[in-house]
Amino acid sequence: MIDGPAEGLWRALDGGALDGYSLEPRDLKKGRTERESYFNLFLVREGLLSLGPIVQGLFFVGRGDYIKAWIEFRYEPRAEFPDGTAVDLEEKGLTGKLFSLLGGLIPPGGSMMVIYGAEAHPISSDTEKGLKRSFPPATTPLGNHLWAVGLRWFKDWYFPEGWMEGGMKLQATRPLNDEVRAQREIEAREELAAFTESLRGRSLVPLEEDALGKAEEILSSLKQKPGL
Repeated sequence: MIDGPAEGLWRALDGGALDGYSLEPRDLKKGRTERESYFNLFLVREGLLSLGPIVQGLFFVGRGDYIKAWIEFRYEPRAEFPDGTAVDLEEKGLTGKLFSLLGGLIPPGGSMMVIYGAEAHPISSDTEKGLKRSFPPATTPLGNHLWAVGLRWFKDWYFPEGWMEGGMKLQATRPLNDEVRAQREIEAREELAAFTESLRGRSLVPLEEDALGKAEEILSSLKQKPGL
């Protein structure tokens, strides 16, 4: 018997460790079908629960081999606690670990979709700025974290096609197999090489410098792979 989305979320996320912090999923509620669950994910530090969720999401557990699992979520890296203290997970370098835990819910062929555009945090606003300037998605702050957890195909939902798609979001999909992964990485290498070349010899603004650094890091890692 396949676990429902609530059970899957709880098993994957409850108590997940983030260097002195842990995670607690709450407010699980059935979505449009029994295979969907809305959820909020709170940060816990020394028994204190963050005042607000760091993730607000919707998880679809999938349906057999035909419809793969996906997760759509809004991410707020800054968490405040009842004792007046606060932490910014992005500044502490913990966003990657969080995305890795969420990515553990996503099988080959499944997708993660991160909402951006309405959030004030730079991880969201800089992603929007980069995408609007046609940066490769993997060189934007959110896209880079999605790339790091093994997702290789991107779609920018900058203009959702209908009301059920919600707001702007960046989608990334896990390759179905090694052959697909290799092809996606060849395409990424070509895209990133063209992007870095377009920035050479120019005076760059900080947004471009950050994207260039991310592009070079990915290109360096791809060069170490056989066949690439």
